[in-house]
Amino acid sequence: MAFTVPLTTVGELPVYLRRVAPKIPMGPKNKIKSLTMKPFTAYPSGFIVFLFTLLQRSHGQCKEAAKKSEMNFNVKYDLPNFIAETPIQNVVLYKHHVYVGAVNKIYVLNETLQNISVYKTGPVLESPDCAPCEDCRDKANLSNSVWKDNVNMALLLETYYDDQLISCGSVSGGICHRHIIHPDNPADIESEVHCMYSPQVDGEADNCPDCVVSTLGTKVLVTEKDRFVNFFVGNTVTSTFQPPHVLHSISVRRLKETQDGFEFLTDQSYIDILPQFRDSYPIRYVHAFENDHFVYFLTVQRESLDSQAFHTRIVRFCTLDSEMRSYMEMPLECIFTEKRRKRSIRKEVFNILQAAYVSKPGAALAHEMGLGLNDDILYGVFAQSKPDSSEPTKRSAVCAVSVRTINEFFNKIVDKQNMKCLQHFYGKESKYCLNRAFSRNASYCRAQDDEYRLEVTTPLQRVDLFMGQFNSVLLTSISVFTKGNLTIANLGTSEGRFMQIVVSRSEPTAPHVSFQLDSHPISPQVVVKNSLADDGYTLVVTGEKITKIPLKGPGCHHFRSCSQCLLAPAFMQCGWCSQQCLRSPECPNSTWTQDTCLPRVYELINRDENLMFLLERKEDKSLNAQFLLQKVQVLIYPVVFLLDMAKHCSIHFHMCPPSILASTVECYTPAQRIPQEYRVRMEIDEAIRDASSHFTYREDPVVLKIHPSKSFLSQNTLTFALKLRGFR
Repeated sequence: MAFTVPLTTVGELPVYLRRVAPKIPMGPKNKIKSLTMKPFTAYPSGFIVFLFTLLQRSHGQCKEAAKKSEMNFNVKYDLPNFIAETPIQNVVLYKHHVYVGAVNKIYVLNETLQNISVYKTGPVLESPDCAPCEDCRDKANLSNSVWKDNVNMALLLETYYDDQLISCGSVSGGICHRHIIHPDNPADIESEVHCMYSPQVDGEADNCPDCVVSTLGTKVLVTEKDRFVNFFVGNTVTSTFQPPHVLHSISVRRLKETQDGFEFLTDQSYIDILPQFRDSYPIRYVHAFENDHFVYFLTVQRESLDSQAFHTRIVRFCTLDSEMRSYMEMPLECIFTEKRRKRSIRKEVFNILQAAYVSKPGAALAHEMGLGLNDDILYGVFAQSKPDSSEPTKRSAVCAVSVRTINEFFNKIVDKQNMKCLQHFYGKESKYCLNRAFSRNASYCRAQDDEYRLEVTTPLQRVDLFMGQFNSVLLTSISVFTKGNLTIANLGTSEGRFMQIVVSRSEPTAPHVSFQLDSHPISPQVVVKNSLADDGYTLVVTGEKITKIPLKGPGCHHFRSCSQCLLAPAFMQCGWCSQQCLRSPECPNSTWTQDTCLPRVYELINRDENLMFLLERKEDKSLNAQFLLQKVQVLIYPVVFLLDMAKHCSIHFHMCPPSILASTVECYTPAQRIPQEYRVRMEIDEAIRDASSHFTYREDPVVLKIHPSKSFLSQNTLTFALKLRGFR
C-alpha cells in the first residue's frame, strides 16, 4: 500500500515539500504503469493521500468472511431482573405472578420482576424432641437444638382442590407446606398456610409418606388423574437417611383429600436402593415429565454396580401404576461423530445429562424429524464427565428425541430380550435376577403380578444437533420454544452466558444471540411463557438473581455487520440503520431496512496488478437467504469508494479525519508537539492494512524567501519558487 504525498507543480519552477513516507516494496507484480498526481496544499499538521495501487502480496488462501467475528460477544443488555437475599432454587409462574423459592424465603413478584411480597420459611429450629410443624422455640436453649437454613427443594402448583402453592424444604425431614392463592390477591401466600404432616400411628414409625424431598437432590412431578392428585418423587438418598424420616429413591404418593398430607396406596408404591449400595451407587434425578399414559424421569447413575463410569438413563412407568410394576430403565446417549481419513469415524459420547426440556416442534423441525406439530420432543444438554466420575467437563452437546421414539425403542428392545434385572434394587442374588426370562408388553400398563422392574441394556443414541459446536463450554440449561415455523433453543452455560440458536437437523446453525448474563452458572430451572404476540419471555436464574429475557431476543446491537443483522431470524425484528443493527423503534431519524445490504469490504488482495475487494452482497430475504462472497476486480487506478463503506485512518491510534475522493482517501494527520515516528493504519469496513514503515513528523518549515516578488495586472500565470528551511 503506497502512502505518497505529491505536491503542486507550477510553471517551470517545481517546489517540493517532502514528508518522509513509508517505502513500498517494488517487484514484478508491483510495477506502476501510470500515476497522475493531484495538486493540493500543504498544511502544518500534514496529510496523507492513500492510493490503493500497490498491495503486499497475500500469502495463502483468502480468509473467508464467515470466519470473522460478526457478533459483539461483550455487548451489555439492560434487562428486568430481581436479586434475592439468598440463592434461588425454584420458580413458578401463575396468573401473571412469579413465585420464587429461595433459601429461607418465598418471593412473589409481578411480571416486571418487582417484589410484591415475601414469605419467610427459615431458618428453622430443629430438635430431636420436636416433631415437624411443631413450634420448637421453647427448646431453643437445649444442647441438641440447632437452627437450620431451609433450602427450597420443590415449589409446585396444585389447582385441582384449590389454587395453591406447595413448598417443600430441606428441614424437618423434607416435609411440605401449602399456601392458598387467593383469586383476588395472588400475592398473598401468607394468610393461609398449612403444614402437610401427620404423625404416624404405631407400627408405621419407619414409614413417612409426608417426608417428600431429599436435601441431596429431588425431582417432583404433580399429576391429576381420575380425580386424584399424585406426586411422583425421585430422591438422591444415602445411608444417612434413617427413621423416623425415611426417604425413598423413587415413589408415587397421593395427596389426601383432607390435604393435610400424603399417603402411599400400597407398600409397593416406592422403590429403594438397597442399603448396602446407597453410598456407592448414587442416583441423581435431573428431570421429570408426564406424557400420555407414562411418567418419565431422567437420571445420572453408574453404568452398573461394578462400574465406576457414569451415564444417563430414562426411567419410565405407567401413570396409573400405583405399584410401579411397569418400571423400566434405559440408557440414553448423546454422541458426536466425525469422519476422518481412511473412512474411520471418531465417536464421542456425552454421558452426563445437565438439563432437559420437553416441548413441541415448529413446522420445519417437525418435517425434518417426521413428526406432527403435536408430538412432544425431549431436548437435553449433555456433558462429558471426568473419568470414572459424574463431574462434568467443559465439553457439551445438545440432543433431541421424540417421546414417541422413546416409547417405540422401549417396545423394540424389550422384544429383543435385551434386558436384565435391576440389581441395585434387588441385589445380584435375588430371585428376580437369577435365571429369569423376561417377557412383557412394554406398551401395556396393566402389568402382571409376576412381572418386575427391568433394565434395558441397549442405549438409545442420538447425534449432537450442533455438530460439536459447544465442545469447549459446559452447558447447564436449556429451554425450547417455537416462532412461526422455527424451533429455537435457549441455552445457558456454567460461566453465565445466555445463548439462543435455531434448532435444525438439515442445516447448520449458530447462536444468533450470545451475551454474558451473569458470572454465576445459569440454572437448569427455567420458565418459558410463549405467546402469539411479541411479549413472550423466559425467566432465567443465576445464583441469587432472576432475569426476564424476551423470546425475540434482548436486542439487535450485538450484530456488527449488515449481513448478519438481516440474516437474523425474522422474529427478532432486526434491521440496518446508520451502520447499526437496531429494531425499527430505535431508528426514528434514519433509514431502517430489512431488505438490502450495500457491499462490504472484507479483504484487500493484490492479484496481477489489479486490486481485488472481497465483498459480500445480498441475494434475497427468504428463510434460507444467503450472503454470497464475491471477488470483485477493480483496476489499480481509479479505485471507486462506495459511500456506505466504513473508512478509518489512524496515526499512532489517533483517528485522522478522512476526505473521500473518487480514487483516494485523504487522511489529515493530527498535529504533534515533537518530531517522532508513528505507525499508519487504514481500515475499510473489515479490511485492515498497516504501512510497512512508520510516518515521520519533522519540524515545521520556515519560509526564507519568495521569488520573484512581482506579478502582472492581467493575472497571467505566476511562476515562483520557495526557499525553505526545515525540509530536505
